[in-house]
Amino acid sequence: MSHDANAHSNDMVKTIWRTFWIMLIVTIIEIVGALIYPPTAPRLILNIFFIVMSLLKAFYIVGVFMHLKFEMKHLIITILVPTIFLLYAVVILLAEGQSWLNMQLSQ
Repeated sequence: MSHDANAHSNDMVKTIWRTFWIMLIVTIIEIVGALIYPPTAPRLILNIFFIVMSLLKAFYIVGVFMHLKFEMKHLIITILVPTIFLLYAVVILLAEGQSWLNMQLSQ
């Protein structure tokens, strides 16, 4: 095995371990957030928190392992803009669903 292949292999192992630790920390933050979230508070806030944290993890994974962080600015925008619109739609649908549920329960 040549020196270049060995160096690339070591870099990839370091990248995998760094990604593991970052994902672990974000997951621990999610768990702690779920455990300390007051049960009387609106569930929508917790849902938004989980969506944002999941998108953070997904963006990091895509950036590292799909090498998106090295791609052109336009390609990144092409992926981020629809993701932002999708996130917006999910948040609106969750809020609307909660409103509908409250209306049904109050009848």
